[in-house]
Amino acid sequence: MFSETNYLADDRWTFFSVDVELTSHCGQNCLFCPRESLSRPAGFMAVAFFAKLAPQLAEFGSRITFCGMGNPLLHADLAEFGALCSEYRLNYGLTIQAPALTAANVDKILQFRPAFIEVSLPTIDPALFAKIYPEQKLENSMTGLHNLVSRRGSKRGISINSVVVAADSIPVEKTLEFWQNEGFNCRILPCHSRGGNLQRADLLKSSARRVERCGLFATHSFITWDARLLACCHDLSGATEIADLSAIPIKEAAATKRQMLLNGLNFAICNNCDEPAALRPIPSRNFPESAKAKSRFLKSHCTG
Repeated sequence: MFSETNYLADDRWTFFSVDVELTSHCGQNCLFCPRESLSRPAGFMAVAFFAKLAPQLAEFGSRITFCGMGNPLLHADLAEFGALCSEYRLNYGLTIQAPALTAANVDKILQFRPAFIEVSLPTIDPALFAKIYPEQKLENSMTGLHNLVSRRGSKRGISINSVVVAADSIPVEKTLEFWQNEGFNCRILPCHSRGGNLQRADLLKSSARRVERCGLFATHSFITWDARLLACCHDLSGATEIADLSAIPIKEAAATKRQMLLNGLNFAICNNCDEPAALRPIPSRNFPESAKAKSRFLKSHCTG
């Protein structure tokens, strides 16, 4: 039986890592993105809201990733968000799709000064890459990646997110070897349906099941561009809203999240979930206080 002793009385766990959606706008048309099902409002996060949010995230010691249903590089005030993160000594980075690594966007990334950059580059097969990213070439994205490294002066903090799709013919071992030779850490995950929103049997490689004790929910939070705390980043309608963070503090929202997990999640999106990270175990240890301890927990617990 799941009890409170299995999930220590420290609300900081619920915001251990946080995805902040700077915008829901995106100029790309990725094959595995269910953007056509996105029904929540579109827009850009206000700098003034994040200025109030940043010190609260700092108090929780959260690791911040700017991502979501949009491309964070489209935000006109991207550098200001980076400056606020630096001011409050937040550990922050961003996730971007490989085709977005244009020369102009590399300039924006350098001004943003993230501690880490997760580059979504799902396959090293040129033909499959062109299918996933229509009208894009793998070689151009590799050039963009190398340009980023050259101008940044280091590969440190840059990692690759790869996705195994049903149509992928390249063995996982070969993909890992490729990125190892390139000098990058690579995380490989099966393609899933994003909360049932992606209906592509030719892509999906993950199995659905009912989830009540979600390991992702336990340690991760998702904040939309318009200040809504949702239970899951795969919620494209806003049906799982937990709190409006422009109206209530993170401390209150965190306590609500933790109690919801203890009670058992009952969102409709949880009934047929194929998100691999949902199977992560609920933490059963003290919250990591130091940066080194947080890094160790991230590597051991949050890699899948």
